[in-house]
Amino acid sequence: MKIEIKSYSHAVGEFNYHIQLTPAFRREIFENEKVMKLTLAYVSSKIEELKVKIVEIRAGPNHLHIFVADCKNIAPCKLIQQLKGFSSRMMRKNHWNLFRSYLWEINFGVKGIFAEASVQLQQKQLSIT
Repeated sequence: MKIEIKSYSHAVGEFNYHIQLTPAFRREIFENEKVMKLTLAYVSSKIEELKVKIVEIRAGPNHLHIFVADCKNIAPCKLIQQLKGFSSRMMRKNHWNLFRSYLWEINFGVKGIFAEASVQLQQKQLSIT
């Protein structure tokens, strides 16, 4: 998917984020392929519900990398809150038995968050007189 600078009624630019989510205690719960696939499915469904474009989602053994684009209508903190809350709630509610041995308590929630906003300005699109 090619990301391009868009023009809106009051802005010109990109609204893209790279989000890294880490499960509680940085446990390697995504080594279990079923846990990884279910979590990615919940995260993807929430992203689609929020009308944000998925560029790519990848899982490491103890974290997720989520690259999203066209996020102009949702603040990064709200997007992260929605992704964390929904995926954690659904995994604990429906699939707790798959990963409870990885955690010390009933906590699938994310402790560590890294978010990076992508901002590019093209001089030819800025007309300062």
